[in-house]
Amino acid sequence: MSPDEQQLRRLEKQRCAALTSGDVKSLATLMADDLVHIHGNGRIDRLAEYLDGVATKYVFHRIERGELDIRLYSNAAVVVGPLDQTVEIRGDDKRKEIKAIVSQTWVRKIDGWKQNTCHMHFLSVT
Repeated sequence: MSPDEQQLRRLEKQRCAALTSGDVKSLATLMADDLVHIHGNGRIDRLAEYLDGVATKYVFHRIERGELDIRLYSNAAVVVGPLDQTVEIRGDDKRKEIKAIVSQTWVRKIDGWKQNTCHMHFLSVT
């Protein structure tokens, strides 16, 4: 496994940890300024909307990633793999178990790898 692949795996673990701990500040350091996040229901968020949603709308109780397929292209990487998570919408008090497939694009910037695209497709929501 290349050093870049190892780094991207570490960053994805950090991203999941930031989400489950509600650490929006740490999460923001992993995102590119031009982030496009496509939720499983098709909603599209830019960086500010995504971070605001994490801070005020969603509670991530658990996130597990399966085997990640990482393809490197110079200063970009495509990361594809399964995701299982337990999420709650604040005020709803109803947890949702989500199984999804996720495709992410990470770009290498001066200050390291940053996620600039995330597209989730729900496989099941219960």
